[in-house]
Amino acid sequence: MGKMDRFNKSDADFQSPPTKEFSETKRLCDETDYKMAKRQNLGCFFVGSDGPRHRGNRLLSNSEQLPDTELPPEVEEGNIEYKLKLVNPNPSRLEHLVTQMKWRLREGQGEAVYEIGVCDNGKLAGLCRDEMDASIETLRTMSKLADAECIVLKEFNVADNKTSSNLATPALPKLPAPKVAWGETEDESEKTPPGSVSCSTPDKFVCEVLIRRSQDEDFMWTDLRVAMLGNVDAGKSTLCGVLTHGELDNGAGKARLNLFRHLHEIQSGHTSSISREILGFDKQGRMFNYENHSIESILDCSSKIITFIDLAGSQKYLKTTVFGLTGHCPDYAALVVNSKQGLVGTFREHLGLTVALRVLSFVCITKIDGTAPATVRRCRLQIENILKGPAVRRPAYVVSSLSDAEDAALQIKERTPVFMVSAVTGDNLSLLHHFLSRLRPALSPEARTQALQAAPRFSVDGVLTVTGQGTIITGLTTKGTIREEDTMLLGPFGDKSYQEVKVASIQCNRLPRRLAKCGQSVSLGFHNLERTPRKGMILQSSSYESYCVEEFTAEIYILQHTSSSKLKKGFEATVFIDSIRQTVEIIDMDREITTGQKTKVKLKFVQFPDVISIGSRLFFRNGRTKGMGTVVGIVKIPSKIRTSGSGGTPAKSDLVLDELN
Repeated sequence: MGKMDRFNKSDADFQSPPTKEFSETKRLCDETDYKMAKRQNLGCFFVGSDGPRHRGNRLLSNSEQLPDTELPPEVEEGNIEYKLKLVNPNPSRLEHLVTQMKWRLREGQGEAVYEIGVCDNGKLAGLCRDEMDASIETLRTMSKLADAECIVLKEFNVADNKTSSNLATPALPKLPAPKVAWGETEDESEKTPPGSVSCSTPDKFVCEVLIRRSQDEDFMWTDLRVAMLGNVDAGKSTLCGVLTHGELDNGAGKARLNLFRHLHEIQSGHTSSISREILGFDKQGRMFNYENHSIESILDCSSKIITFIDLAGSQKYLKTTVFGLTGHCPDYAALVVNSKQGLVGTFREHLGLTVALRVLSFVCITKIDGTAPATVRRCRLQIENILKGPAVRRPAYVVSSLSDAEDAALQIKERTPVFMVSAVTGDNLSLLHHFLSRLRPALSPEARTQALQAAPRFSVDGVLTVTGQGTIITGLTTKGTIREEDTMLLGPFGDKSYQEVKVASIQCNRLPRRLAKCGQSVSLGFHNLERTPRKGMILQSSSYESYCVEEFTAEIYILQHTSSSKLKKGFEATVFIDSIRQTVEIIDMDREITTGQKTKVKLKFVQFPDVISIGSRLFFRNGRTKGMGTVVGIVKIPSKIRTSGSGGTPAKSDLVLDELN
């Protein structure tokens, strides 16, 4: 169900009868329709192997002769754009044309075709030589401003039906970006000023031009992921909504509606799933959010993108929250505390998760506008005491000025920044903005460079089926760069084999891309995917060893065990390792243990084999029993590689036991 669909349901679609609170919730939902529609209209769907990349009639359908005296009328969808002429547009008109070009590029997944000298109704009017040259120069200027290249494909003389190919025109210097003019109309600025262009011959030309995005334009920014943690009613979704949409909350949870994905979340006000929103900053620290910018505008203007991962606070959704921390690999975690309630509910458990998984965190004390100062101070003292304790050992650093926010971002590995904010009045939100703009990636530059230069590898954290497009997988690019049409291996499947697949399309932040680099969370579509993937699989280059793991060794530490008996052989629990979430059984262990003790155990996946590596952090739970650990040894099982229609061939790997001493 799409975002617009869930807001447009009638009262009969809800499970409970309408109430006063229900009517207020639906009214708040209706107020978000325009904003959600604006954002959704900028998104694109995947183009599969059977879907056309170009929509409309191209002049090159007949390479040597004009196809007809006129073409079908121009359509709004697709990547074909008709332009009669583009002569000396003013700055506001130029900006409007660049925005239009970006739309066509999105429709064509990075490519657009411009037919110059063609009216909107398809008539081949043609331009004189001087007007055509001026229009091509304008098109090159637009391409530079859109970070694309301009290639002249064909030019026809309408008068004598002659054609020429690949005309060379000189490159233009990059022009400064003009001011935005979204409401500019089409016709006025395309009228040629008197005396600006002279036509000395009766020849009339039409021209077809290919606009293609530069291959690396999508990934110039630094991508940071911040997980939102905290107890129920702490204000996680509300704070995230205020930060990403630039609109203060009304005190009744209006700001959080933009993040909810399900109807029951809107009714209860509690998050039960994982949602993502972005916030951008440029090199000067200026902020870009959904208040006045589209998704594409945020990505184009920003040098750093903060991706907020909103997680559930309820105890019954702890499995989803843990998966969000392990599978989505956040760089940082924001621990949100309700100043009225203090450290209650799941806060301590979420703090323990960040410590166990080694995710650096900062604290946001919310709702200070309606809380007595003494209560806020008491909550802050509770946080300071728990942060300086032996479990965390990162003392609190209360941020009260811009210079404090600057220092907090630089010293986050040694100290835990604490912000006291209000999503209703906006108190101290500027400090949080400044802090986020100064945060740096958790990985060192050397480690990032090494991961970027490696062969591509992708961790699958979600699988969905789109009508007409087939199976789509979502996840994180952990190494290297994935490009469209790359042939890779997906697996392991239940029979311990890998499937050879070809990447058909890539999306990042709801927009189509031509490649995905290390550290980017993207969605991938495939040509003719024969088997259904699942969460926890990997997509990797054929240069990696193809293997799977059924049994592995880990050193574990018991955080909590309420049973009177000790943890012993045969115990089963749900384990979380990266994007893997499945049941494991203890088949051997050094000794039986209970809360606060650690040992080395041998574990076995119960359902199907997966791929893990030595050194991976793990978290496991079964009821109230919880523990953490590290993988220290794996048993590699050789896997088959299956191509389309083949039975598969054994991978070149032997049965290996790697164990740290």
